[in-house]
Amino acid sequence: MGNGTKATQQRQPEEDRADLASTAEEEEREQLTAPSNLHYIQPSFISLISEKQWKPDVERQQDVPVYGRTTMATTILTQEAHTNGARMQLIMSILANLTVLSSGMGLGYSAITLHALTSEDNPMRMNSSQASWFASISSFACPLGGLVSGYLLDRIGRKKTLMLINVLSIVSWALIAVCSTTNFDLMYTQILIARVIIGIVIGLVSAPASIYSAEIATPKMRGRLTVLTSLSIAVGILLIYSMGYAVPDDFRLVAGLAAGICVLSLALLLFMPESPAWLMSKDREEEAERSLKKIRGYGAYSQRIPEVEKELMRMRDNVLAQRRAGQESFLRLLKQPQVYKPLGIIIGFFGFQQFSGIFVIVVYAAKVSSEASVSMDPFLCTVLIGITRVVATMLVAYILDTLGRKPPSIFSGVGMLVCMFGLALCSYFPPIESLNWIPTVLILTYIFTSTLGFLTMPFSMLAELFPQAVRGPASGVTVFFTYLMSFCTIKLYPTMVELLGSANVFLIYGAVSLLGVLYVIYVVPETKGKSLQEIEDYFRGMSHGSTPSQEVEEDEVSNLSSESV
Repeated sequence: MGNGTKATQQRQPEEDRADLASTAEEEEREQLTAPSNLHYIQPSFISLISEKQWKPDVERQQDVPVYGRTTMATTILTQEAHTNGARMQLIMSILANLTVLSSGMGLGYSAITLHALTSEDNPMRMNSSQASWFASISSFACPLGGLVSGYLLDRIGRKKTLMLINVLSIVSWALIAVCSTTNFDLMYTQILIARVIIGIVIGLVSAPASIYSAEIATPKMRGRLTVLTSLSIAVGILLIYSMGYAVPDDFRLVAGLAAGICVLSLALLLFMPESPAWLMSKDREEEAERSLKKIRGYGAYSQRIPEVEKELMRMRDNVLAQRRAGQESFLRLLKQPQVYKPLGIIIGFFGFQQFSGIFVIVVYAAKVSSEASVSMDPFLCTVLIGITRVVATMLVAYILDTLGRKPPSIFSGVGMLVCMFGLALCSYFPPIESLNWIPTVLILTYIFTSTLGFLTMPFSMLAELFPQAVRGPASGVTVFFTYLMSFCTIKLYPTMVELLGSANVFLIYGAVSLLGVLYVIYVVPETKGKSLQEIEDYFRGMSHGSTPSQEVEEDEVSNLSSESV
């Protein structure tokens, strides 16, 4: 009995020391995981990927964990990694969106070449019908690119899809650059084939770049990175306008310069890692981990990073959710109000966008400037149009987060109708010499106001309105009808001017803008501050009494951005 009591007394100090050590270690770890110390790597001894067993290779088995199992947890400051991660996200998104420059250049190319191709001094000039096909046929081919885009993204990944798009762009621009200089029929055929290819590129390119940016971005960076696609289109338009201004009489040289930009973009893509989310969807988990570490600023760091593992776990959960959602038929889901109502609303919104003349101004910028009695060099006017659109696009990200969707759209529509009615008056009553700056200001104001609302808001709302289960196919259907309407408006513009006169065409565009404002006020819902579930319930006829927490909203926006097109 005495011996037992003595043994118990000897063990007591040892247990106390063990408890003190355990408590000290626990307190240190709590300090490391406090909100103020989120830049420290937290201890991790097991993989957090539970859906599928990791298959470590020889190199991974030799890795040393961030924290030893038997020693006191060592703090590793990762502030540098977080800074590098933000920089890497920006650089990789820029590399992905360099491909989008070709889309913008393709949209604006006809604006700076139609003048030379239809000039009376050109022995191989196009007539008005041929010129309208040259300008519009790319829009006719866009839906095909949109339909193929989803298949390529899933089958070969984001990076290889972007590389393929650059190859197609190079072929298209090179075909124009080397087109015949002596045989008109051959030249016209080569140019049309090139324009069809660039139309497919326009349909292909926006989804891969924006999806890649969304998938690699952290929630804080996502809004800024996903707007890079719209900005790249605007920069591409500005580039081609500037080249047209510098080389107004040689459309082949301009095409050659555009091809050179695409070659540079293709070369830079070699340094871009594949999307971790796509790699995870193909069960290539170790590749996904290496890619995510590189994007998050850890480079070739071989140790296990808990925050990376947690992000990989969320990717696995998203993959499983998407696979379950994909089992239901789109046609059956289309009968549900939360599907057919937003589909009708967004197609209508795109209809007002297209028939208010937004893309007509982009495609026929120099021609419209001349018809609107602009006194300055029409090519210089196109450059100013390009600059205006770039500036307005840079403001869109801020506007989306602060003002919502409806107020900017209403302001945009009102500005567009005022500018179009003003251009109509300038066509009816040409301004005196001292006021000949008015048409230029009206066109630039039209570009600025349209970019702030009607041009960008339908695209930003495209993924918000649809439930996750139908977001892909419903977006594809919407884009198909959008490009079809774009083809109609661009193809018909020269005929409308010929039959009605430019002043009456401007009046029609202004009237459509007015109807668009009424449509936004009474039909289009406001989605700012609403979760995806609230939007879906709104179309079901249900309502919520409370707003979801910021954490829930942030997770849903993350899922939304990674699937938007």
